[in-house]
Amino acid sequence: MLEALWSVEFKSSFGMQGNGVVVFETGRVFGGDSAMIYVGSFKVENGVIHAEINVKKYADVQGMSSVVGLDNFNMKVTGTPAQNEMVLSGHVVEDPARKITIKAVRRAELP
Repeated sequence: MLEALWSVEFKSSFGMQGNGVVVFETGRVFGGDSAMIYVGSFKVENGVIHAEINVKKYADVQGMSSVVGLDNFNMKVTGTPAQNEMVLSGHVVEDPARKITIKAVRRAELP
């Protein structure tokens, strides 16, 4: 049900926003944006998606930073899986005060 290409909108507890794309595929998460890559894993238990994702800066883009203000971090997010649109929320593992909300919209099926 989740395996697809999704666009994502990020919002942090600092009021910062960003956009990217993510692929959910066989328990794995891959994605990125203009400056960051995302690699991790997910599972669905009792109707809740749990994802652990490493976010790493790969390019210096002037005026661009991650929505949580870090260049390399891990995040844990949870939410209710859905067919076309879902919201995940969580925090940065290294600093749980840095909260994040992700709105994901299904954009394409995987080949």
